[in-house]
Amino acid sequence: MEFAIWNVHTQATKYDVTKAIADQVLHKCPGLFVTDSEQRLPNFCVELNASECGGVRNDGTGTFTLTKATGRRFLQLYRQGEISVIVNEKKLKFRPSKEQVTAATEMTLEKAPYIDPDIERQRQEALVALQDGFVVCKVQIGTFYRPDNTGPRDNRAFSIEWEKDLTRQSRAWLNFEYDHKLMRIEIGDFTKESTRYSVVVNFDNIHKLAMGCDFAENYICFDLLTPPVFQKEEMHRPQGEDYEQKYRQRVGELSPGHGAVAPYAHHLRIVLFDDSDACKGDILDRFPKSCVVAGLRPPQVAKIDARGKGFFTPKNLTRISKWLGELRGNWRVAFQIEAMLRNGSAHTLELLDLRSDIDDLVRNHENPEEVMRYFAEAAANRPTVQPLQECFKTILQRRLRRRRFTPPRGHFSCHHVTFTPSRILLEGPNITQSNRVIRDFEGYEESFIRVSFRDEDCLHYRWTRDLDSESYLQERVGKVLKGGFYLAGRPFDFLAYSSSALRNHTVWFVSPFRHPEKGWVSAKSIRANLGDFKGVICSPSKYGARMAQAFTATDPSVRLHESQWSEIPDIEERGVVFTDGIGTISQELANWIWQTLCENYSNHGENAIQPTAYQIRFLGYKGMVSVDPYLEGIHMCLRPSMRKFDVPGRDHAGIEIAAVFERPKMPHLNRSLITVLEDRGAPKQAFLELQDKVVSDTRRAHESVAMFTELLEKHKLCTDFWLPNTFRRLSALGFELKPNHMQRPLDTPFLSRIRSSAINHVLRDVKHRARIPIPESYMLPGVADEGPAYVNKGYKNVYCLPQGKIFACIQNPGDEEPTWIKGMCLISRSPVIHPGDVQRVYAIGKPPEDQMCVFAKLKNVVVFAARGTQSLPNSLAGGDLDGDLYEVMQYGPLLVPEHHNPAAYPPTKPYTLDRPSTVHDVCDFIVEYINSDVIGLVSTKHIIIAGKYKDGCLDSACLKLAELHSRAVDYPKNGNKVEIHQLPRPLVRFKPDWHESEQPNQSNNRQVDYYESSRALGYLYRNIKLEELPSGSRPDTESALNEDISIVLRQHVQRQRRGYAPRPGQFLDMVTVYDGYREELKYISTTYSLSKTALTEEELVVGTILANCSNGRYKSDRVQAMKESLSFFLRVTRQDLVGELHGASDDDLRAKLARAWEAWTFSQEKQRISSQSNGNSLFGFRSFSLVALGLVLECLERLDSLPP
Repeated sequence: MEFAIWNVHTQATKYDVTKAIADQVLHKCPGLFVTDSEQRLPNFCVELNASECGGVRNDGTGTFTLTKATGRRFLQLYRQGEISVIVNEKKLKFRPSKEQVTAATEMTLEKAPYIDPDIERQRQEALVALQDGFVVCKVQIGTFYRPDNTGPRDNRAFSIEWEKDLTRQSRAWLNFEYDHKLMRIEIGDFTKESTRYSVVVNFDNIHKLAMGCDFAENYICFDLLTPPVFQKEEMHRPQGEDYEQKYRQRVGELSPGHGAVAPYAHHLRIVLFDDSDACKGDILDRFPKSCVVAGLRPPQVAKIDARGKGFFTPKNLTRISKWLGELRGNWRVAFQIEAMLRNGSAHTLELLDLRSDIDDLVRNHENPEEVMRYFAEAAANRPTVQPLQECFKTILQRRLRRRRFTPPRGHFSCHHVTFTPSRILLEGPNITQSNRVIRDFEGYEESFIRVSFRDEDCLHYRWTRDLDSESYLQERVGKVLKGGFYLAGRPFDFLAYSSSALRNHTVWFVSPFRHPEKGWVSAKSIRANLGDFKGVICSPSKYGARMAQAFTATDPSVRLHESQWSEIPDIEERGVVFTDGIGTISQELANWIWQTLCENYSNHGENAIQPTAYQIRFLGYKGMVSVDPYLEGIHMCLRPSMRKFDVPGRDHAGIEIAAVFERPKMPHLNRSLITVLEDRGAPKQAFLELQDKVVSDTRRAHESVAMFTELLEKHKLCTDFWLPNTFRRLSALGFELKPNHMQRPLDTPFLSRIRSSAINHVLRDVKHRARIPIPESYMLPGVADEGPAYVNKGYKNVYCLPQGKIFACIQNPGDEEPTWIKGMCLISRSPVIHPGDVQRVYAIGKPPEDQMCVFAKLKNVVVFAARGTQSLPNSLAGGDLDGDLYEVMQYGPLLVPEHHNPAAYPPTKPYTLDRPSTVHDVCDFIVEYINSDVIGLVSTKHIIIAGKYKDGCLDSACLKLAELHSRAVDYPKNGNKVEIHQLPRPLVRFKPDWHESEQPNQSNNRQVDYYESSRALGYLYRNIKLEELPSGSRPDTESALNEDISIVLRQHVQRQRRGYAPRPGQFLDMVTVYDGYREELKYISTTYSLSKTALTEEELVVGTILANCSNGRYKSDRVQAMKESLSFFLRVTRQDLVGELHGASDDDLRAKLARAWEAWTFSQEKQRISSQSNGNSLFGFRSFSLVALGLVLECLERLDSLPP
């Protein structure tokens, strides 16, 4: 409903009028329209008519638009004289307008939230201030370097490796794009050229800015974290809606000359045209002011010498290439040399100066590849003042005598390559879980590498609606997949991918090699031996997905003869398959599998609950198997729904374990689940109370050892360093964080920072991801009730779960008795998008004892009914029983009372060809998948739109997004993609405050871009404040633990070790062990960092990365990879220190205790010496002392020498 306004002060703006109407009438609380602070504020809009005189004045009139319901009430109250609005001492007058409000405007006002006009006012002021651009004379691409004979305080110089001089031809402008938080340099003369190129610099990609004037040239230097984005567009393009949608193209270079140096040099220097005058002001004064308006830190004034050094000329690059070819016999060394060049750690001249030294290393050193791995890490993180040669000498001077790591069974050292638009980044080798294929070629693992395709920041590609991304990906990614590439002198070809790796845009490549038994091995020969794919060969996506089974990361277990497994029919009723992806195994086979797995675990499965279900890969089968107590001997029963392809001619085959389920997981709230539960009726207060509890429990970790240990165990932190057990044992010995007169002090600054890091890790997840533990709830894999299968065989008195009921028996390590869940529950499967993705079910509790119940002994799984009219797992976001995890929630305040029907989407046929697929078709599918991978975008957009619209996730736009999300999830299997233009657009440009970046001071965190959300997510976000992490006064010269520990433990150790000592030569020299420990810890700290700053020792101990990352999946993958490397390396360190503890006799344990005590006293003495030397870094010593202490306490406990 629209009203005409008059009697408006001519100097008032629409923001003044909007503010007055909101504060004085519509949003006054308590008031005529809002009576409760929790009530949604009525939305409206104001427009003022411009004055004929021009300028910013209005003509005294305007319009005021509301929803129909609010408008009718406003008119009634205005006529009754109850409404008065005064702006600049003038009372506004209103009358209904005869103009019809458009349906789009009505919908926006009805659904979208009210936005504070001050936010829009500030945005408009910034747009006006930034509307004038800067003329650019030169665009230069190069690299920063340290000239010879310069001091530590001298500025670095800039080597110009490529230049575009725009004073002779073409033209260029630099403009700030405020809404997109970037600078765009557009190169192209509309009158003379047909193509315009753009250099796009995102604000959050700028590390430093510097400016100055050199020989009358006003320059700006950009020290960038990653290369800028390069784009091109046709300036004289035809008009038309379809063409206009995607008129820009992503490119990897601005010209062939730039393309030659782009893989190695990415920093930017521009020269601005000096158009300074009395009106505009000085150009070097205007640019910093524009930066401030845009939300950037202004550049520093600095003298930076710039000249062409030719670091990356074709001649120098060819010299490097020939050298790498000569190192083909030691490819791991060649890989590290190319890594330093590709990753920007060194330029060609620096590497060529080191050639003779590196060649000597290869000839004379026992493990040159290990030295080079550490050297590459040190080179990437050396101070800018340190020459590369000095860095190399420093590495050689260290005593790197440690033996080469041998990865544990089921793992191997894997090299990783990342292709970005302009670069090739190299990493590794790092410990990686292997798969069936790689285990078949033991000893040739270095021929297999993981290859990722990412944007310049190593995150997934992000596309805008105006960008033609498909043509770019075909050029960049498609060429690599189909044509392969050379790396460090070796050719590599595309092999295949695993399903989880494809979601991360990662695939496997292989370099052909000759095997002594299998002959010439290539990508083609490996694929030919995987199995028979004729059933899916016409569908590229299904063909790729079936091959992906063989590349799933798994642990090897036992091998079965063909007589020890069989195929049984699926349980099916009225066309509904209830056993989709689930089979069974006998108890004897389950015992055998568990025994085999425990042999490879560092703790040998001590105190663990033996699983009753496994996720497996076996020949062409995939899915879950659960224990059937009525199966005899060693036997496995699989089902047709598990068979994805045939593998003929195998009389023996191994069961590969993809996941074990020996304990239940704790489910957590997240943004999407909170959104759906709130719209289904769960109160905000229920979420806030859960948040308050986890925040309180977390912050109390500073109060006592018990509270800190509980925090670590609940969130699985510090587990690789054994800290939960270590602190529990120290507490039993009388140590406390805040001791009384009967206790001993435990705390140190290092331990305090570990606690602060752990607390920060937990609270950041709570604040920025709404990750809140749900009490009385469990996350469990789904299995089927096998009862109906026995009924079908003719068995009598068999108990079968009725439809709508579940069974779950929970037992954690240490529980004497299991717990049977009974009563009403909510059950869901992440990600929750549709309102029907959360269902109400009833848990039956203990199984009946007077009937045959096949699932009675199953633990830590949720059993679904296998009879009825629909499959419950399939109703939960399209789940099945091949390994999906389900959240079973019994927390009362979240048990929404109303039922909501599950989503029902029509099935889609897979995309197929009219011919058999080739590997090139699979490559085309990968390119399309990377281009159309919108799962994260759809999920985020769904939560944002649900928070803006009145009906939340029940709104038609959200229901459409839920359907698109389901299609996007199925895309890797059926090949039917979701286009970005199909996604609904939000009604307002602003984002809710909970969507702010984790870093409050980042340029992409401008307050004017966000509004205060009135949804539960907004309240949760604002309800928690994060404290800054304490840095400590002298973190490099402090001990990890205090002397009291040595005093208390010494008497226990001396009592046990009397007369026992390690045999000569039984263990490595302690200094050698520590040197290897420290080098590997430093390597991990830099390899897995998300920035140029290495991870702190505290982060490594906690097992987290505290740096912010816009892509949560990428960060979690890096954390997981870091923890996997840490876990393996700490296991090796403990082996080097004391050997194997499991199964050791008491006499052996006493000798191992003596060795562990030696490591503890060694670390304490070294810390004391380092502290007295006033500044020598303690990095490594402090965590090493934790490892040693953990071993001492473990030995003492195994010898029954500690109090209970």
